Amino acid sequence: MNTLKKVALVALLSTTATGSALAADAITTPPPPIPEVPVVDYSGFDWNGFYAGLGVGAQNEVTGNTSWAVGAHAGFNAAFDFFVVGAELGVEGIFDTPDSYAYGTVLGRAGALVTNDLLAYGAVGYGTDFGAATGSGEHILAGGGLEFAATDAVSIRGQYLYGWEQSGAGNDVHKFSVGANFHF
Repeated sequence: MNTLKKVALVALLSTTATGSALAADAITTPPPPIPEVPVVDYSGFDWNGFYAGLGVGAQNEVTGNTSWAVGAHAGFNAAFDFFVVGAELGVEGIFDTPDSYAYGTVLGRAGALVTNDLLAYGAVGYGTDFGAATGSGEHILAGGGLEFAATDAVSIRGQYLYGWEQSGAGNDVHKFSVGANFHF
């Protein structure tokens, strides 16, 4: 074999070995980067837990009689993502002419967070005037309101409830109130 053929054969064998090594490192693309899980920075108000509050308002009977109200309420909220559900008990002093009387409420509330600090909610429940002689009677209540977290432990709310008279002793009522809740 002549020298030229030997050199060509050696070159062919060396490129074949190198080519097969390159073939083993086939053209590959790197895997896509793993997306990072976003970290939720929830620095908003904590709507979970017990609260108690005070409120002032007005109660207007469908007949046109308007009375002023001052009251207190207590309740519990549970937040699920941006939904909030809860229950509330309240008692108000209704200042009516010629008499004043107490009015109690039991409400269920459910709402959605418009922002971390603003809750829009609906409420349904029951209200009674505790058998007052000049009271507005017993009512099925329905309505809603807005509650705004003013600080880390205080929220301000405005609420409207309509009451359908149930006992036959009074009238339907419109109840408007504003108040502050202290969250524990």
